[in-house]
Amino acid sequence: MAATFGVTPSLIAQSLGYSLLGIAVGPLFYNPMSRTIGRRPTYLLGSTLFIPCVIWMAMSNSYSVFCVGRFFAGFFSAFSQTVPPASIADIYSPNVRGDKMAIFGVAVIIAPAISPVIGGLVIEYQNAQWRIIYWIVLGFAILQVFMFTFFVPETLWVEDEGQIATEATHTVLDQGPLGTEPVKSGKRGASWLPWHRPAEFGALAWSPIAMSRFIVITLPSFYYGCIFAWSVGLTVVISRVFEAAPYEFGSLIVGVSYLAFGIGSLLGKWSGGIVGDKAVLAITRRKGGIRKPEYRFYALLPILPFMFISMIIIGLTVKYKTHWIGPLFGGGLHALLIQYFFCLVASTGIIQTYVLETYLSKSMDTQANFVFWKCIWGFVVTYFAYEWVVASGPLLAFAVQGAISTGLGLLICVGLLLKGEAIRRAQNMPVAEFKA
Repeated sequence: MAATFGVTPSLIAQSLGYSLLGIAVGPLFYNPMSRTIGRRPTYLLGSTLFIPCVIWMAMSNSYSVFCVGRFFAGFFSAFSQTVPPASIADIYSPNVRGDKMAIFGVAVIIAPAISPVIGGLVIEYQNAQWRIIYWIVLGFAILQVFMFTFFVPETLWVEDEGQIATEATHTVLDQGPLGTEPVKSGKRGASWLPWHRPAEFGALAWSPIAMSRFIVITLPSFYYGCIFAWSVGLTVVISRVFEAAPYEFGSLIVGVSYLAFGIGSLLGKWSGGIVGDKAVLAITRRKGGIRKPEYRFYALLPILPFMFISMIIIGLTVKYKTHWIGPLFGGGLHALLIQYFFCLVASTGIIQTYVLETYLSKSMDTQANFVFWKCIWGFVVTYFAYEWVVASGPLLAFAVQGAISTGLGLLICVGLLLKGEAIRRAQNMPVAEFKA
């Protein structure tokens, strides 16, 4: 690609940032669409609009045109970041919600772990015809529309007029045996059409931005964006490490190496999802049966030290050019415990579910805030990740990243465990506690 566009390989790596930038702002369009016309039409709209963007990238003849295509591809595919968590909130009770969110995280991580293998095969056996990769993506995009059409039902529940519940004050809700609210009469489907109420639609589009004022939503989202950024940096740095001496891996072998991060991420699903749910349930029983969102951070605390440990492993192995298994083990361990490769399953299952549960009636807006910080961090890091490692040395650069991840994570976890409920009350957020 660099040769085709006449640019450096570092600029090709930076083009990923434009896709993340599109994903960061896309929810401002998709969130109000999903809350008005429904989840299923939003899935169909976004997946259909993604198709011409893939063709755009495949046929690009200049770097600038390609980057614009990547931005719109990210923008139109942004529904995949906030609408699925809202569907999960529509369907599942809090007792299993963390596990389901972690499964969603696993699904997201599989593609970044496998796609480099497909790309490596194309480059290795198709005479470096990179455009073939995007024609393959086009096939998957068409398959996605097919699956949304025939296999994904509507999950948005619209209550009958006069029965729409107002936001609760800070009293504990007495919910059913699964923690679900009493069923009210209504239907699944569209609430209203955007062009019938344009002013209200605009207010819904603004809602994710307004959500930034809530500390318990923005602070964890900002932190997650930070650790996600290091994972993006790892993809940029590790590929260059393996292409250079003494490894000198070809495109296919470099692609296969990313499977280590995918395997670690799959195991991270257990840590962030099932263990997270069970930890919350155990703490809830000890605290008298009152469930609070902050209890999820108890599952994150034992994970945090391994962020620093794994980054030290990566830094040492890259600095001293050890056997190739070294950096892969470090990256795989990172992914195992905090899912340190794109969407980080363990930390995603904990932090993203916490953000969702703090304001469940506006779950899509909380997720838009979460996605915004993740993608903005990911966009920025592509401009300095490799240069930082070259200038400071891999050991120091990765050690600093690990120290920030562990140190900041500990401060946020302990702070929200101690004061999270008080902060929510002080900012007049709706009730998030209930009897389990």
